[in-house]
Amino acid sequence: MLGYFTARFGMPLTVFDGLCLLLRHKLYSLCSATPHMERLAVLQVQSVGLPVLRIIRHHLKPTTAALQRFGSQATCHVLDLSDLQVVVLLREREQPLHLDIQPGYVILRHAGHILGCGLYTPGRLRSQLPQHAIAALASVYASGATCGFGINDGQGFA
Repeated sequence: MLGYFTARFGMPLTVFDGLCLLLRHKLYSLCSATPHMERLAVLQVQSVGLPVLRIIRHHLKPTTAALQRFGSQATCHVLDLSDLQVVVLLREREQPLHLDIQPGYVILRHAGHILGCGLYTPGRLRSQLPQHAIAALASVYASGATCGFGINDGQGFA
C-alpha cells in the first residue's frame, strides 16, 4: 500500500523505513515498527498510529495528516497554489483549473507549506481538505494575517 505514495507522488519508500502499516476499518495507519507489533495487533482498538490512506470505494485517498508529514518528499503531483487560488478553493471548495497532469489526488501547497489533499479531474480542482483545516485557514484569511494570504477583500468566509 505504501507503494501508492511512490507511484502517485514519487516519494521514495525509504521515507517509511522503521514504520509498519496497519489496516483498521478501511483506514491504513502507520506505527513504529517494533518487535511487539504482531502481539499488539490482536488488541481491539478504535484507532492507532498516523492515518495515511483511506479506502474510498475502490480507490486509496491520502489523508491530510500523511501529506503534511511526508509530502515534502513528493516529486510529482504537487500543486503550488497562489494566494488567490487558495482563497477561491476555501470559498468554493473547487475551481476550474487546466493542468497537464494525470487526474487523481494531488498535494496542495501554498507558500512552501503543504495544506493537504486535492482531487484533480480534467479542468477542475476540488478541495479534499477536512472541515477543521478549512476553518483554520479561513480564520487566518479573515483576520487579515500576513501568513502568505495577502488578499483581503473584506468579505471573509460564510
